[in-house]
Amino acid sequence: MKKIDIKSIWPYAIAIVLFLGIALTYFSPLLEGKVINQSDISSWKGAYEEIRQYESQTGENALWTNSMFSGMPAVSIGGGIQYTVVQKFYNLFFPLTRPANDLFLLLFGFYLLLLAFRVNPWLSIVGAIAFAFCSYNFEIIQVGHSTKVNTIAFAPMVFAALVYAYRNNYLLGSALFGLAVAFEIMSAHPQITYYLIFILLAYTLSQFYTALKAKTLPKFIKTSVFLAVAAFLGAGTNVSYLWPTWEYGKYTMRGGSELSMQNSPQTTVNKDGLDKEYATSWSYGIEESANLLIPNFRGGASGGPLGKNSETYKTLSRGGVSNADQMIKQMPTYWGPQAFTAGPMYMGAISIFLFVLGLLLVKGPMKWWIAAISALALLLGWGRHFPLVSNLFFDYVPLYNKFRVPSMILVILQITIPLLGFYSLSKVFKGCYDKKTFSRNFKIALGITAGFCALFLVFPGIAGSFTSPADAQYPDWLQKTLPADRESLLRYDAFRSLSYIALGALTVWLGYTQKLKLPLAIGCLGLLILADMWTINKRYLNDEHFVTPREFNNNFALRPVDKAILQDASESYRVLDLAVNTFNDSHTSFHHKTIGGYSAVKLQRYQDLIDYHILPEMQSFIKDLQQSTTLEDVENSLNKQHVLNMLNAKYIVIDPNSAPILNRSALGNAWFVNNYQIVNSPDEEILSLNRINPRETAVIGKDFAASVQGKTFSPDSTAIIKLEEYSLNRLKYKSQATTDQLAVFSEIYYPKGWEVSIDGQPSELFRTDYILRGMIVPAGEHTITFEYKPASYYEGAVISRICTGILLLLLGIAVVLTIKKRRDTQKQTRIAEA
Repeated sequence: MKKIDIKSIWPYAIAIVLFLGIALTYFSPLLEGKVINQSDISSWKGAYEEIRQYESQTGENALWTNSMFSGMPAVSIGGGIQYTVVQKFYNLFFPLTRPANDLFLLLFGFYLLLLAFRVNPWLSIVGAIAFAFCSYNFEIIQVGHSTKVNTIAFAPMVFAALVYAYRNNYLLGSALFGLAVAFEIMSAHPQITYYLIFILLAYTLSQFYTALKAKTLPKFIKTSVFLAVAAFLGAGTNVSYLWPTWEYGKYTMRGGSELSMQNSPQTTVNKDGLDKEYATSWSYGIEESANLLIPNFRGGASGGPLGKNSETYKTLSRGGVSNADQMIKQMPTYWGPQAFTAGPMYMGAISIFLFVLGLLLVKGPMKWWIAAISALALLLGWGRHFPLVSNLFFDYVPLYNKFRVPSMILVILQITIPLLGFYSLSKVFKGCYDKKTFSRNFKIALGITAGFCALFLVFPGIAGSFTSPADAQYPDWLQKTLPADRESLLRYDAFRSLSYIALGALTVWLGYTQKLKLPLAIGCLGLLILADMWTINKRYLNDEHFVTPREFNNNFALRPVDKAILQDASESYRVLDLAVNTFNDSHTSFHHKTIGGYSAVKLQRYQDLIDYHILPEMQSFIKDLQQSTTLEDVENSLNKQHVLNMLNAKYIVIDPNSAPILNRSALGNAWFVNNYQIVNSPDEEILSLNRINPRETAVIGKDFAASVQGKTFSPDSTAIIKLEEYSLNRLKYKSQATTDQLAVFSEIYYPKGWEVSIDGQPSELFRTDYILRGMIVPAGEHTITFEYKPASYYEGAVISRICTGILLLLLGIAVVLTIKKRRDTQKQTRIAEA
C-alpha cells in the first residue's frame, strides 16, 4: 500500500490551522465568554422566543407564531424545520463559536475555490484572506446578519465543486456540488444564493464556449446533466424549508398586493413583487464605487469616528464640551446617497491591483466571463442611479423584483476580484508570462490603481462637495466642520491605499524576478493584505462591540410595563407598543404577542392593514390621548379604533416605565356578529372596515361569499364563545348558542395549513374583515378546534429525506469509484515502471 506523502498534505493542514488561528485571534473576546451585541440577532431573538419556549416545553416543532404581526408562519423566522442527515452534517461546519466560525468558513470556502482553479496552495491561503476580510463581511457580522454571511461563506464551496466537476472529475464533482448546494440553501439567504447563480451561469457559459471550441461538447453536456441532477437533489434536501417558504412568499410583501387603488398609502409592493422605488432604496452610488479601492471615499459608515486633529473635535474643545472625546466616536462621516450604511464595500487595495493586473494578463474565457459578470454586478449595484440596467432586470429577469438592496449584488465582486487576481498571480509566479509582457502590464495596472489613489490624495476636491442633504438636520457649526473632516478622511485613505498598492506591487515584482524567494514573497503579500484588511475591519467590528451575555440579555429585561401586563393570566391577547418603533422592533415580542414586530416578509394583507388602518388608528389615538383629561376620554378614543379592537389589542404601551393602558374595547379572542357584508374586491374589503363596527358586522370578500350566501343569523344575548386552550399549532374554543351563529376569530387568516373542526368533524373556514378567520357555528354546545397542518411541511419533509438519501448514495458511489480509478491508475503505473 502506498504511504501517505506527508509533505503533499502539509500546506492544507497548515491552512486549516492558520484559518482557525486567524478567526480566534480576530474575535478573541469570544475566549473570554463575551458575545457581539448584534442588533439583528437581538431582534430575531425577540421574535423567536415564543417558538423556542414552545419547542423546549413540548418537543414539537412550532409551525406558527403569534409573537409578531398578530400571527404568521414560523418558517418566516426560522421555525418549523425538520432536519435531515445532510442538515445535521451541515452542523459539522461549525466547530467554533460564532462569529469566529463565520470567518473560518469564509476563509476555508474561498481556499477550496482557488484550489479548484489550481492556484498554488500557499497562494490560495493569501487569496482566502483577501476574500474573507472584505469589509462587507465584517459589517454584516457586526449587525447580526448571520444567515447572509453563512450563505456568502458557502458560495465559494458551491462554485469550487462546479469547477472541479468540469475540470477534474464530473461524478465526484457533481456529488460534492449537490452537497454544497444543500449547505448553501440551508444557510437561508435566498438573495445571496440568487446572485451566486449569476456567477455559476457565467462560468458555465464559458465552459460551453471552451467545449464548443475544443470539440468536447458531449463531455460538457454529460457533466452539466450530472450537475443539474445534483443541484436538484441538493435543493431537494431543503424542501422541508423551501416549500413552506415559497408557499408563504406568495402571500407576503414579496408576492405583491391584491389592491389596485391608485391613491394607496402603501408604497412597498406592486402587483407582481416589491415596488421598484422601495426595492432600489439601498442603491450604491456611482461615485461611491470608489469605496472598493479607497474605503473612506464617501466617509465610511453613517456613524464613524473622527480624530482629535479633526475640525469637529477642535470646535467642540473650543466650545468647552466636556464629552468631546465620546462625541467624535460617532459622527455622521458618510456623505453618500444611501439613507445609512454600516460601512463601505472595501475589497482591498492590493486585491484591486491584482484584479486589474489579471484583466490585462489573462487571456481567453476565464478573463471575459469574470469581467462580464463583475461589470454587470457593478451596474446592478447602482440600482436607481443607473436605471437603464436596473429597470431591465427588475422588469424582465425572473425573481429579480423579489429582492431589495441592490448594493448587495456587489458580493459577486467579493468573489470575482480576488479570484481573478490570485489566479493571474499564480500564473505569474509559475512563469507563464515573459518579462516584457509582464513588465508592461504590471506598470499599467500599477499606474491605474496607484494613479487613481494619488489623484484623490492630491486633488480630493474632485470627489465632490463633501456634503450631504442629510447634513441639514445637524447644527450649523457641525455642518461647517464636517466637509473638512470628510476630506481629511478621503485623503488619509487614498494615501493608505496608495501605500499598500506600492508595497504589494513591489512584493509581486520581487517574487516574479526571484529577488525574493517565492515562499517569502507569498508570505509577505499575505501579511500586507492581512494588515490592510484587518485594520480597516476593526473600524466596523472591534472589541468594543463585544459585551457579556448578561449585558446582551438586558435587551430583553422586563420593563415595569411588561411586568404589569404579564400579571394577566388570560390564554391569549395582544399588545400594541407605542414606546418603540412599532413595526421595526421585535423586542416587545420576546414577552408578548404583539400587533407590531420586525420582519421584511410579513403578510401583505397585514401590511395593507397597517397602511390603511393600524397606523391611522395609532395616530388618532395618540392625538386623542394628548388632548384627554379623563379616563373616559381615553376609553372613548379606544372604542372607535375598530381595527385595533378586532386584533384584540388589549394592552397599549405608552411609557415603558408606567402601567399600560387597558383597552376595554378590545373584542377578545372570538365573538359572534349578527350581520355580514359581501364585497366584490380586495379594495372594497379593506375600505369597508372604515364603515362597519366589527363587533356587529363582518366583511366577507366575494371569493368566500358561497360560505354565507343566503344565510341569516339571529341575535342571541346568551351566546358564548371562549378560547379554552392555546398553543402555537393548536387552538381550542368552546361555544354555546341557541341558534346558528357567525363567529369571527381574532386570528390571522392564512390559507395554507389551518384546519378547523367542530366536535372532531371537519368544518369550513373562511376569511373575514380582510385578515381574520370566520366560520359558521351551529346551535348548541360545541368544541371548535383549529390545527395548523401545512402539507408543505409534512410532505416536504418526506421529499427532503428521499433527496438526502439519493444524494448521499450518489456521493458514496462517486467516492468509491474515484478511489478505485486512482488505485487502478497507480497499479498500471507500477506495472509500466516494472
